[in-house]
Amino acid sequence: MKKVLFLVLITVLLTSAADFAHAFDGDRKGFVLNLGAGFGQGKLKVSGGGDSVSDDGTGVSTVFKIGAGVSEQAVLYYTNRVVWWSVEGISVNTGMSAAGFSYFFQPQAPSFFVTGALGLGAAKVEDFDSESGFGFGIGAGFEFARNWTLELQYLQAKVAEEMGLSLTASN
Repeated sequence: MKKVLFLVLITVLLTSAADFAHAFDGDRKGFVLNLGAGFGQGKLKVSGGGDSVSDDGTGVSTVFKIGAGVSEQAVLYYTNRVVWWSVEGISVNTGMSAAGFSYFFQPQAPSFFVTGALGLGAAKVEDFDSESGFGFGIGAGFEFARNWTLELQYLQAKVAEEMGLSLTASN
């Protein structure tokens, strides 16, 4: 738990300084670096033979993006999103590393935007090996001031398949 609080504190401190580095001129076009944190919900689902069992929990969500604004409204980037949660005292991490795209409806804030990503989803349960597989993400958000956004995103990946059972991770 101390690790998660430390990560949240560092993320808040780094994002508060984001205004100074935003493409150096306030434009979305050019180099993009995004750090964020917030509330997240993770879910692991095992299914097979027409039945399924799932477990979910809430925790801290972190996001890292690095890429380029190809125009004032379109941004391409690499992203890594993780939700840090627990089930009955066992820590679980679910997330995705992916190539992402965001489209802003206005060239400057305030603006609504949509986002999508394709990449490698992963699930890690304490004391077990990490599992990973192809996944996707879709979302929408609102940039209410330059460099400050609120975003909702859904991620899902089939991270393992064995003996007729599949394990799906989602956030």
